[in-house]
Amino acid sequence: MIMKIMHILWGLKYGGAETMLIDIINRQCLEHEVELLIVNREIDPDLLSQINPQVKIRKINRPLKSKNPFYILKLNLVLLFSKADIIHSQMDDIVKYFPFYFLRKNLCHTIHCVRLGYKGIHRYNHIFAISDEVKESARKQTGVEAQVVYNGIETQKFNLEKRNISGGKFHLVQIGRLDHLHKGQDLTLRAIHSLITQYNYTAIHLDVIGVGDSEKYLKELADNLNINAYVTFLGNRTKNYIKENLTHYDLLVQPSLWEGFGLTIVEAMSAMVPTLISNVNGMKTTSLNGTFSYTFQSGNVEDYAEKLYHIIQLPAIERETFAKKAHQYACDHFDISITVENYLKHYRQIISNR
Repeated sequence: MIMKIMHILWGLKYGGAETMLIDIINRQCLEHEVELLIVNREIDPDLLSQINPQVKIRKINRPLKSKNPFYILKLNLVLLFSKADIIHSQMDDIVKYFPFYFLRKNLCHTIHCVRLGYKGIHRYNHIFAISDEVKESARKQTGVEAQVVYNGIETQKFNLEKRNISGGKFHLVQIGRLDHLHKGQDLTLRAIHSLITQYNYTAIHLDVIGVGDSEKYLKELADNLNINAYVTFLGNRTKNYIKENLTHYDLLVQPSLWEGFGLTIVEAMSAMVPTLISNVNGMKTTSLNGTFSYTFQSGNVEDYAEKLYHIIQLPAIERETFAKKAHQYACDHFDISITVENYLKHYRQIISNR
């Protein structure tokens, strides 16, 4: 059965939900009729270019935070006349702009985080969660029972041919939106400072990939800690850049204070790069409770630095063996093909029960 599926986003900017959705719709459109409805004008041209031409793009072109009712009317008209079998929203609060559409019983939503507040979640007919931790968070806060569909990526598309980019240094990378209160980039900077000052280890360099509101703060912190020579802020990098270059690093660090899943961890596993993560619940899914990632106590800079130093001192062959096992686990459990098929299975059930 060929389904007509419409996905909805506020905007198309770099983020875990947005980049993963592109992978999903690029697979779904091979067998089904897929549309992507983007409400706001915030659209990154690079991300847009990565979408399969078979996907129909619909743009409302609403200015950010606009209260003009014209755009809301346009959005509702698109939904009412879409004749879609499935309407799938990736942002929970967007539902407030189409309050009556739930009557059609095909309105779905995926919860991506454990701390979003879940605005309007009861207005959706069908709820998915990207991990068991997100499902439990939603249940505790709202009473809603979600179906778990794990995030996934194109695990086979990552370059595995390593080359030395470190110049004899141990090269770390952290990837994600620059939001230190969530992603913990400040903890990484302080851990680097501890390595240098307490462990007398200076053969290290950190690349920070991403942009966000904390950029100014983080650069000032690096300056105040006197570690500018050990840190490079690379800004945004494309998905293709990550797939091609991630394998060249010695370690990916992810010190988030909370996460719903941890997509960058799966990316590192797919690139056969070992990972060091904080022991928060959301990332336990990707690492199988720390089986396939090194872990440290969340928010604890001393433990973070100690674990970093320990990993650096390990024989390279031991880190490589660890990374190979993690690579196989990621391919077996978090490939995008598994994610896509699980969503399609739920869609078929929704349609059959209407």
